[in-house]
Amino acid sequence: MSPWCEVIAVKKYVLFFLMAVLSLITLSRAFFTPIEAQETPPVSSVEPLVLKTKYISVSVPEVTATPVSIGAESVVSDADIELIALLTMAEAEGECEEGQRLVIDTVLNRVDSPHFPDNIYDVVYQKNQYCGMQPPRIDRCWVKDELVQLVREELENRTDYDVIFFRTERYSDYGVPMFQIEHHYFSSYD
Repeated sequence: MSPWCEVIAVKKYVLFFLMAVLSLITLSRAFFTPIEAQETPPVSSVEPLVLKTKYISVSVPEVTATPVSIGAESVVSDADIELIALLTMAEAEGECEEGQRLVIDTVLNRVDSPHFPDNIYDVVYQKNQYCGMQPPRIDRCWVKDELVQLVREELENRTDYDVIFFRTERYSDYGVPMFQIEHHYFSSYD
C-alpha cells in the first residue's frame, strides 16, 4: 500500500470518528436537555366544554329462539348457538372438525359444571377464559353456518363430557391434562 493511500485511510478513520463524536453530542443534547415547562392556567379560569348530544332511540329486534335443551334444566336459544359458533371460529378456526367440536364441548361442559356460570353468555364472556372473544381477534370472526351446525350436533350428542380447559402449545395450568388434538391441548376440571 502506498504512503498516500495510508494517509487517506487514516484521514477517513479520523473523519468517521469525529462525525460519530459530533452525533453523540447532538443526540445527548437533544435527549438530555430539559424542556422548559409551559405555565398552565389555573383550573378555575378554564371554562367547561359543553357537549351537545342527540339521543336516538334504537329498537332491538325480537330474537326468535328455537329451544334446544342442554343438560336436564336449561334451553339454548338460537342466539346462544350463534355465540358458541362465533367462539368456535375465534378459538379454533384452523382446527379440524374434532378439535372444533371439543372447543364447543368446553362451553357446554362449563355450563353444566358447578365451578362456572350456569349460562352460555356468562361462560363465553367470563374474564380471562376465552381470549379469542377479545379484540382484535373477535373483530375478524363471524358466525359460520357449518359451525352453527356443529354446535347443534354437539347439543344433541357431545363428543366429550369431560373437557373444560384447552390452550395451544401446552396443557393449561388448570385441570388434569387429557389429550392433544392438532394445536389444542385439552384438560378436565379434576
